[in-house]
Order: sequence, then structure tokens, then C-alpha cells
Amino acid sequence: MVTQWDSKYETNISEIDSQHKKLFRLINNIETVYDENKEHLSGKSKVLVDAVSELEDYTLSHFLIEERVMELNQYPELEAHKKQHDRFTDKILELKNRLTSGNLLSNDEELNQFFGDLLKFLRAWLTNHILQEDMDYKPYIKFNI
Repeated sequence: MVTQWDSKYETNISEIDSQHKKLFRLINNIETVYDENKEHLSGKSKVLVDAVSELEDYTLSHFLIEERVMELNQYPELEAHKKQHDRFTDKILELKNRLTSGNLLSNDEELNQFFGDLLKFLRAWLTNHILQEDMDYKPYIKFNI
């Protein structure tokens, strides 16, 4: 189930919305590889690791920009929002380490379970975070970077 961008996710901050759209695309890319290769994911291990790494890198840069926008606009819940970003970053790093250490990449059954769980987590986190937490700062934003 590919998660589609929808206007309900718009913060009306062009840079943030553009980055959120890219996050959706990166997650959808992982999901497409997963869906097309469920029975033999180990054959796509490099593509999957690279996709997770790209998502991790892009998320980190997005969080920095989003936090800077909140800081410039004196968003009162900035620290709490940063903590949510930190928890997400820690979780992605933990998952990436689990993916790249041990024998997971050579076990199709475990890879299938791992990516099913990862995608469920990513979809839920991204949509809930945007719809709840990011919408909370929207009224405070008077100018962007």
C-alpha cells in the first residue's frame, strides 16, 4: 500500500511541503522494491540498504531545515518537536544497523518481515507526524528560510 501525498499533508510552507513529498517518494521507493521482490529480497539487498540510507540522510537534512524554520519563527514547542525528530532518527539508525549487521540480508523470510514492519512504521510515523505535530507549528510560521 503505497502512501500517496495528499493536500491534507500541506503545511503551506513550500520548502517543507516539498521535502515532505520527497520523503513520501523515498518511502514509496522502498515499498516498490519490497512489493516487487517479496520472495527474493536478498537479491535486492544493496538496493534496499541504499534506499534506507538515502531515506536516513534526507530525513536528517529535512529535520535540520524544519527545526531551523521553527527556531526562526520562535515556535514554543521546538524542543519537544526536536525530541520527536531525535527519537525517529535513533529508530532509523537502529533499524539500519539491524539490517546491515548479522545475516539478515541473506535471509529472505526475515527480510520480508523486516521490511514489512519497517514500511508500516515509516508510513505511520510520517503521516501521523505531519498531520499532528507539523500542523501544530503551522500557525506560528510567518517566514521560511
